[in-house]
Amino acid sequence: MGPLLPFFLLVVISGALVAAQGPIYARMSQLLGGPFQTVLTAFTFAALLMLVIAGANGTLPRVADLRAMPAWVWLGGVLGCVIVVISTLTIPRLGATGYLVALVAGQMVAGAIYDRTGAFGLPMRTPSTVNLIGLALLVAGAVLATWRRG
Repeated sequence: MGPLLPFFLLVVISGALVAAQGPIYARMSQLLGGPFQTVLTAFTFAALLMLVIAGANGTLPRVADLRAMPAWVWLGGVLGCVIVVISTLTIPRLGATGYLVALVAGQMVAGAIYDRTGAFGLPMRTPSTVNLIGLALLVAGAVLATWRRG
């Protein structure tokens, strides 16, 4: 793995943080009365924190750069809100593991589609038959991992 090891480890840490984030949001939703209160509270706090950090190190975005971005990139924040709402609704029912395996399966399928189509400016990559079999096994594994009788 060599020079990629630090990046791999960062992604592993990121995965652990995502695993904590969903249950935290689910609990916050219980305490605040619902997912919309949770999104508003969490994103307001995060925005204020980032404003302080970016202001302190001089990395606030320039208005000209914000205006130059294509309109569709603003969907990133909207998607974040939707993801938090979904996590607060599903984690109490699926559990953290069930939520995460379904989340990863969705990410993998979507990622394969984005790679194949070159979505969002990505270079186009065509999956091999082996890649598609692996993806199908991953989705089947997610279904089995969340399967509950009755």
